[in-house]
Amino acid sequence: MPEVLGRHDADLLQELYSTGLLVALLVEEELAKTDVPDQLFSFIGWVTRLQPVTPGALSAETGLPPTTVRDYVRRLVERGDVRKIPNPADGRSYHLVLTAKGRGITDRGWPAVVAAFERVNRHLARPAGEYLANMRELREAVRLALAESEATPRRPAAQAESSTR
Repeated sequence: MPEVLGRHDADLLQELYSTGLLVALLVEEELAKTDVPDQLFSFIGWVTRLQPVTPGALSAETGLPPTTVRDYVRRLVERGDVRKIPNPADGRSYHLVLTAKGRGITDRGWPAVVAAFERVNRHLARPAGEYLANMRELREAVRLALAESEATPRRPAAQAESSTR
């Protein structure tokens, strides 16, 4: 493949993507040592961090499409991990909060997250806080880039698929 101007810098996106996949594998491995299901564990973590939170805010924060967030919310409500409460600012929408069962999942799962972090931390060249600040900056940059595309109409999925074949 010929060298493309700025390719090295563009590799940042590949590194971010691959890092996310590896983190998921590592946390899933640690969760497997507990009685905590890994299914939707990270999403429950976002609810924990932001609650009370609207599905729209979860979509904006995680980058998940609203339809995926609605599916996750439905599943978590059915499992009894979260509940919907009326949004006092808007009677048409709702907030999500953890139930006692959901808090139990996060409480039991947190040691797995800590164990995964400790495994990584042993191999870091600098303090973890330095990486965290950079990752938050990168995450915000990616969110802003996506927000730019939301103003542009997207091609229908079928048209997009056929143009990539």
